[in-house]
Amino acid sequence: MFISVSIPLVLFIAAFIRGYTGFGFSAIAILVLTLYYPVAETVPAVLLMDLLISLPLVAKSWDNTDFHALRRILLATMAGIPVGLALLHWLPEPSLQLLVPATILAMALLPKLNLTLAQKAIASPVLCGVMSGWTTSAVSSGGAPVVIHLRYSGLSAGKQRDTLICYFFLTTCMAVGLGYGLNKSFSLIPDAPVALLAISLIGVLIGQHLFIRRHIAAIQHGAYYLLISLSGWMLLHAACQPWLLG
Repeated sequence: MFISVSIPLVLFIAAFIRGYTGFGFSAIAILVLTLYYPVAETVPAVLLMDLLISLPLVAKSWDNTDFHALRRILLATMAGIPVGLALLHWLPEPSLQLLVPATILAMALLPKLNLTLAQKAIASPVLCGVMSGWTTSAVSSGGAPVVIHLRYSGLSAGKQRDTLICYFFLTTCMAVGLGYGLNKSFSLIPDAPVALLAISLIGVLIGQHLFIRRHIAAIQHGAYYLLISLSGWMLLHAACQPWLLG
């Protein structure tokens, strides 16, 4: 009963955040779904779902996207995606379970570090693009480096959101396409995939509608804190699992 309620609820919340902020669906969904399904099956399924629910967002955001700001990021991302797919296929399951939350947690905490090196990393579109590419395809982290980079770009909140929506749509297209090339099939969440997709689509549309009507900065800040909390808990769970099983 808990599983049947928790998965749709998490997907709805993650989709709402995606619709409102332009990011976050994959990172939040993958952290929770890997509690119930293998990482190697969950990541491509979440990426495909993210791609499908992004279609109504892209339709409204495309014309307001700053493609000039994304030029180098997109090229760097293309170089990073194959690296992530290789990690997904070659690393064992326990390593992936540690890598997923550790990567997301490290990237979410990066802007909190008042260090020159951290600030240079945030300001680099090439570094952020490569990091976003491999984490999106390997651990489905939602491209946190690019989110951070655009926050320091000087773009308005609306411009950032629209640019992020189209960025993640384009990179997810590449990741899903490469995954299909390797496996010759698409992956779906094992239980009630159509119903979960419908729930996620509703969440995205509600988030989009609310952003258009009213911009609430607390929702965007809250998305970061949610990612940090989930990542910390998942990292602790993965690290303690060998001792619990032993």
